Amino acid sequence: MTDDLVKRLLSVSIYDPHEAEVLSEEAAYRIEKLEANIKLQLEWYLSNKRVLADRIEKLEKALREIAALGYWDGDSAMNIARKALEDK
Repeated sequence: MTDDLVKRLLSVSIYDPHEAEVLSEEAAYRIEKLEANIKLQLEWYLSNKRVLADRIEKLEKALREIAALGYWDGDSAMNIARKALEDK
C-alpha cells in the first residue's frame, strides 16, 4: 500500500459513503495484489531452500568421505572435493 492510499483511508469521511466505498475497493484490490506477491515470494523461497539444502547435503557427504580417509591424501581428497563441486 502506498502512503497516499493509507492517508486517504485514514481521512475518509464517514459522511461520504461513496468515497468510503471507492477507497475500500481500492484497498481490497491492493491487499489482493500484496497477498499474491507474498505467495509468489514464499514459493520462490521454498524452492530455493530445497535446492540449497540438497547442495549442502552433497557437500557434507563429500566432507565425510574426505574425513573418512583418516589421513591427508591430497589426490583422493581433491578428487572427492572436485566431484562435489562440479554440479555447482
